[in-house]
Amino acid sequence: MRTRVPRPILALFFGATAAAQSDTTRQRTDTVILAPTIVTVTRTPLELSRVPFAVGVTTRDEIQRGKPGFALDEALAGIAGVQVDNRFNYALGERISIRGFGARAQFGVRGVRVILDGIPMTLADGQTSMNNVDVATLARAEVIRGPASALHGNASGGVIQLTSDDAVDDMSRTLGGVLRTDIGAHGLSRQHLSVGGHRDSTAYTVLGSRMFFKGFRQWNTATNDHVGFAIRHRDSRGSLSFTGNWAEYDAKNPGGLNTVLLQANRDTVSPTNRNNQTMERGRQGQLGAAWSQRVADLDVELSVHGLRRQVDNPIPGTVVVIDRDAGGARAALSANPNFTGRKLRVSVGSEVQLQRDDRRNYANSGGARGATTMDQFERVDNTALFLQGTVDVLPRVLALFGVRYDRVRFRVTDHLVDATNPDDSGERTMGAGSPSVGLSLSATRALDLYSNYSTSFETPTTTELANQPSGAGGMNPALDPQRTRSFEVGARQHLNAGPVAGSVQLAAYQARVRDALIPFEVTPGGRQFFQNAGSTKNRGIEAAAHLVFPWSASLRAAFAHTDARFERFSNFTGVHDGKRVPGVAANRGDATLSYQPDWFFVDFETRASSSIPVDNANTQRSPSYVIHGFRAGVRSLPVAGLDLRPTIGILNLFDREYNTSVVVNAFGGRFYEPGPPRSLYGGLIARF
Repeated sequence: MRTRVPRPILALFFGATAAAQSDTTRQRTDTVILAPTIVTVTRTPLELSRVPFAVGVTTRDEIQRGKPGFALDEALAGIAGVQVDNRFNYALGERISIRGFGARAQFGVRGVRVILDGIPMTLADGQTSMNNVDVATLARAEVIRGPASALHGNASGGVIQLTSDDAVDDMSRTLGGVLRTDIGAHGLSRQHLSVGGHRDSTAYTVLGSRMFFKGFRQWNTATNDHVGFAIRHRDSRGSLSFTGNWAEYDAKNPGGLNTVLLQANRDTVSPTNRNNQTMERGRQGQLGAAWSQRVADLDVELSVHGLRRQVDNPIPGTVVVIDRDAGGARAALSANPNFTGRKLRVSVGSEVQLQRDDRRNYANSGGARGATTMDQFERVDNTALFLQGTVDVLPRVLALFGVRYDRVRFRVTDHLVDATNPDDSGERTMGAGSPSVGLSLSATRALDLYSNYSTSFETPTTTELANQPSGAGGMNPALDPQRTRSFEVGARQHLNAGPVAGSVQLAAYQARVRDALIPFEVTPGGRQFFQNAGSTKNRGIEAAAHLVFPWSASLRAAFAHTDARFERFSNFTGVHDGKRVPGVAANRGDATLSYQPDWFFVDFETRASSSIPVDNANTQRSPSYVIHGFRAGVRSLPVAGLDLRPTIGILNLFDREYNTSVVVNAFGGRFYEPGPPRSLYGGLIARF
């Protein structure tokens, strides 16, 4: 099953012939009517049908309904081309790739830009930590698939824009809240409380949550405490918002397993990880503010944000300690000038992001800090100028264009200098212009076609630059940014009349990547280093579907074929021209069949993946799999003034053995991260 589309995926997807993405649906006994979906991840608000890029949307009910809130795969299910591998390992977090971009990440997110409530989660160097995102409280996710540097900056794969839920979902009430508790297999326990309200044009929410997870593997325990707030004011002139969150976590890392360990005991821990007490403790706080106002004939947008993060991370052979300060600001002016009678909107602006890392590495002595091996201060300054606009070229043709120039400056000051340790201080500057242009055509009332040409620019992160096989400090002088050029065509077919409503999305693309960033390991224990491949080519076909039936049933499905291969790449392990890029599933699909009458719901979910190559030479693969899930619950049960919503669910319903993620090019064949067995969970939501 190396190149063929697995039969379960074909059956899963092609049984659906239409789809719909919408925020609201009004159901009657004779028809279903879908309201237009407006997306903002494109920076310029547009109807989804007019966007000349591949954009996917999920809403609150799809994200939260009966789900345990483990990881971001729950929020992005049903969006084709997005591969989210939930490791169930909070020390590393989920592994996210879009169209094959980002698959190199061993921890955190790379190659994909993430925005939460209008504030960038992605730092100046391109890395993203998701520890302070509470998936169970998300109300919306929008995803651009493909290069989006012209719109958002330092990213190759795309953009994920997340929006948090409000404590009050009934705007006729001025005060309310949500109390939620979840329990489940493997010691899962989570409590969440949010309280909020609104007065005139101002709404506010304050929330807190605590999670404990013992884990289904040895050395897998995790705790995560999270608090946050949001204040939003909106009137006819503009809007003003303040957001903040704080997370503190402590998670053990059991590591990847080789074939021998995997076959002997899937829930075991890597001996190297146990001996080195691998784990991650961290604290992260973030504040942000955004203001928009109509001034004369201009729309003015200003936003600022700041972040403080502390990490203590024992990994095999090394204890990494980072104190990080980061922040940034964005300013944009938008106008609708007269352009030969055509509808035109243009935005110009600037964005600045700063990052300051105090990095210290110590020898790992059974998890304790030994001798200092690195002590350096790292600074990253990312400054950008951008121009973006939309224009109605013809009555049925819209063009979205943009260009952005990013200049990223890395500077390192080495504090560990003596007679035997030279000064590794230095700096590197990386910059590029990233243009893009897209056209959408309303061919008929029900059919929209689009095409785009996009480019992207993605720097190595500070962690990737600092990790050198030689063990020296400073920055790797041989590691360069990767650059991508992509061409895409797509179509959206709509159904908005008759007994079934929906639409289907299709997309085909080809992206060429120069100097692709590839991870590798040269010593036991899991410390990853990086190098540039000469070039890679990512090609693929994506389809998404969502049927909405008037008899309270719906089907949401997605399928993606991703052919990501090295064009030119050779290293110390050999020549890899024509080999598949490791970590990327060639075929992947998921579907959810739902039945939702007035007072309860039942969801049956299927996810399928073809085998995944785990090394550059493609000598080993993580096997293909098909797993299922089930969840059910009461939609609303009024009791003593409370709105109760009990739920129950089962992960991996038929108890299949599968690998939920892989470690690319791991030393000693420790490629495989096993998924959990059949797991029962339940929860109760009380709205008051």
